[in-house]
Amino acid sequence: MRWVIAALVTLAMSTVHASQPPAEAAPVAALDEPTLIIDVRTAEEFAAGHFPGAINIPHEDIIQGIEAHNVGKDQTVLLYCPSGNRSGQAEVRLQSAGFSGVKNVGGLNALLAATGRTAALPNH
Repeated sequence: MRWVIAALVTLAMSTVHASQPPAEAAPVAALDEPTLIIDVRTAEEFAAGHFPGAINIPHEDIIQGIEAHNVGKDQTVLLYCPSGNRSGQAEVRLQSAGFSGVKNVGGLNALLAATGRTAALPNH
């Protein structure tokens, strides 16, 4: 699990926008277990394939959804979507609500590539 977290932190640090200084990206040592991975895409997008072990909370429902999962305000939460746009919006909303452990790790494909994983697909 540590290599996955290290890869995610590296990915998060590489996707930080120019308006956010790299100092905001958490070092590996600052990541605490358990880590929750949230896919902020629609339920349909999630069903078509998602990061293994991720849960789905659409970005527009992120505050209510994360509270429904009883996530601690300092728990490490990694957010992704197709490009990092919606997960970035969710990150801002969660940080504004006091969730200090949230990080936007960008797009699903980049996350899968960085961790050497393949998307989890629904069972037919």
